[in-house]
Amino acid sequence: MKPWLTITLLAIATAVLAAGGAAALWGRPGWLLTPMQRAVAPSGDQHDALKILQDQVAKLTAENALLRARLKQYASISGEGGFPPERVVVARGRIVGRTARAGRRFFELDTGTADGVLRDLPVADGWNLVGLTAGMREGRCLVQDLADSESRVPAAIIDGNGVVAEGVLAGAGEPGFARLDFIEPRDGLRIDAGMAVASAGSDGRLPPGLAIGRIESAGRGTGAEHWRLRVRLSGDATAAESLLLLRVPERRADEAAKPVGRPAE
Repeated sequence: MKPWLTITLLAIATAVLAAGGAAALWGRPGWLLTPMQRAVAPSGDQHDALKILQDQVAKLTAENALLRARLKQYASISGEGGFPPERVVVARGRIVGRTARAGRRFFELDTGTADGVLRDLPVADGWNLVGLTAGMREGRCLVQDLADSESRVPAAIIDGNGVVAEGVLAGAGEPGFARLDFIEPRDGLRIDAGMAVASAGSDGRLPPGLAIGRIESAGRGTGAEHWRLRVRLSGDATAAESLLLLRVPERRADEAAKPVGRPAE
């Protein structure tokens, strides 16, 4: 065999062997990566510690969001009602029990006489009225929901110009709804769906202006003299975690001379 042919064949064989070794090497990248992965991957204990830390961060984030929401509700008492919180808020109570049976709707809070709770205190979710205290002991109080079939509170229909009409809000016995009764008929009175309903405060138990809800449907009775008004309540005690117990601030003499819930003339 000629020398140049021998050299050519050896070069080809060397190239084939080199290509085969490279293919085998690329086919098993783990040979090179496994030691590196072992060096940088966390151990089982480190992974568990990281998971615990992530869970704690998520919990703290949720608690911070809840706290900010509560502070916003607390601040709204002064902003909307015109009274500083220390004059209005008696306590904040956490809901620990609910009762709903045959149209009766009550819930229980973990605050009582030891926290300054009295009977007939308004209970609110932010600035939305949800009920009044109906019973209490040292560390608990029972609240009658506005939707309770025997709940009755004075209420007013309001628009951008002030009070449109006043009546009595009566619980409908179903969650989230009530009716507005005893609206005094008068010429030119118009009540439409979507109009706001707020506490009138005329019986002294409630501060005027607490949001109650909106008119969902409005119509006249068969005698064309009485309004039939269905109210969708804005406060929802079934979804709340805690609620504010409020007091009616003492009114100054000049305020007492004005009609409750009506705009100053």
